[in-house]
Amino acid sequence: MRLAPFSVLSVLALSLIHVEAGKVNTVRIDPKTDLVCLILPPPGKLIGDSEQDGHVQCTDGKPQLLPSNFFIWKKFQSNGNYVQAWGKMNDKSVSLRPDDGGGQYDTHRDSGLNEAPGYAVFVELLEPDNGRWCIRFCHKGNEHYCNMGKSTYGCEGALGITDWSS
Repeated sequence: MRLAPFSVLSVLALSLIHVEAGKVNTVRIDPKTDLVCLILPPPGKLIGDSEQDGHVQCTDGKPQLLPSNFFIWKKFQSNGNYVQAWGKMNDKSVSLRPDDGGGQYDTHRDSGLNEAPGYAVFVELLEPDNGRWCIRFCHKGNEHYCNMGKSTYGCEGALGITDWSS
């Protein structure tokens, strides 16, 4: 089947309108104040199936409060290329599915309208089946440190995090 040019443009326009009509998820991190904001899937949905409809929850309650028992522990690290946080989580506190092998939210357009003010890009991985989470914010010119193309590698493979001791 061959589509007329008008039909192709209409399909493209409709897909852009769908993305543009969505809300913007703003994630933040601040090691000085222990602030972490994560994008989470709707309750009961798999992370990989909710790239377009995730929502932000933060330790400071803006826009929505992350439960105080979500983090079992968390660590921060920063250098000239990126700032990151990672740790173990209580997935039940936010209704993550324990059978979910995990997934990724980032600044790619197919992940919805996600932004990290002050950084060029970010990548977040949640792994409910092993209780791990990680998020990295990369500075302009160092976007390659955020490894957004390795969502199936988890926190260890995508971001090189190997320290899982509290």
